[in-house]
Amino acid sequence: MNIDWGTATVGLVVVLVCISPIVIMHYYRERKVKKMLQALREMAQQQNCNISQHEFCGDFVLGMDEVKKFVFFHKYRKENPISQYIDLADIQTCKVVKQSRSVKMEQETVSMTDRVELNFIPVNKGQEEQSFILFDEAINKQLSGELQFSEKWVQIINKCLKKK
Repeated sequence: MNIDWGTATVGLVVVLVCISPIVIMHYYRERKVKKMLQALREMAQQQNCNISQHEFCGDFVLGMDEVKKFVFFHKYRKENPISQYIDLADIQTCKVVKQSRSVKMEQETVSMTDRVELNFIPVNKGQEEQSFILFDEAINKQLSGELQFSEKWVQIINKCLKKK
């Protein structure tokens, strides 16, 4: 059996050309995830907290110290990343705020989501509500699981608030 080395080489090059973008995208995604998690952990350390639970969604990560009851948020941006935290001792409840608009398309009206955020309502009515903006249509053009993510985390945070 003779092997056609020219065909084998061309086949190998084609396979490498097809696979390399996937490998490169995976590498950059992993690097971005590590940077976001590191930023979240550094923010937690500044508050003498440890991240006991965290989750990524799109270009942000949300984490929580369940013992000291802090919630941390880091949104990745090349310029001006957003880092925020909330001390749940000052919070009464957390809720999802979804801003949407109706768009008429041919014969039906479609609801388009403009913004999704986690809103923290303080115990003291004199304090201002705080929020983490998870999705903004002006920045991200398409939802990528932010609604489901926000519903899940509202339940986690409110469960933690009930334990106070």
